[in-house]
Amino acid sequence: MNICSVCGNEFKGSTASCPYCGSPAGAGSVQTNPFATPPGFKKAKKAGGQKIVTVNIESGMPDVAQAMVQLDLKLSVARQQGVALVKVIHGWGSTGAGGRIKAALPQHLADLRRRRVIRGFVAGDQFAVSTRQGANLISKFPELKNSMHTDRKNAGITFVEL
Repeated sequence: MNICSVCGNEFKGSTASCPYCGSPAGAGSVQTNPFATPPGFKKAKKAGGQKIVTVNIESGMPDVAQAMVQLDLKLSVARQQGVALVKVIHGWGSTGAGGRIKAALPQHLADLRRRRVIRGFVAGDQFAVSTRQGANLISKFPELKNSMHTDRKNAGITFVEL
């Protein structure tokens, strides 16, 4: 199985592009690894001395409650590992119009920010050099410039700063 790192959907076989979002499969997909620890994490990258990880809370088609529990667990593990930024793949719904997880995530993250569990978050559709939120995030994490072609204005992801 392959997982598209742009939209988070799983797909079989080798194709030139993701059958869900159309992003180039070679650039945006990764092979699933049943032995990955912890599940859902990609290897942390250092960005200016800070670690960045990607987690997929959409994998396995959880309901909203399950996805939020999974997110809380992965954020806790990331914090323990010294991660500074988490790229959360939540998808934008199978209809392309926004799913339940995508709709519930901003409220959940706002609550985590109020409780000082996280520093902040930027929705993927606000991640661009031309937006204040995107520019601030890029200034803190310059390595994100490398992913602008897949992450810019991507409604299927959210960045969470720990």
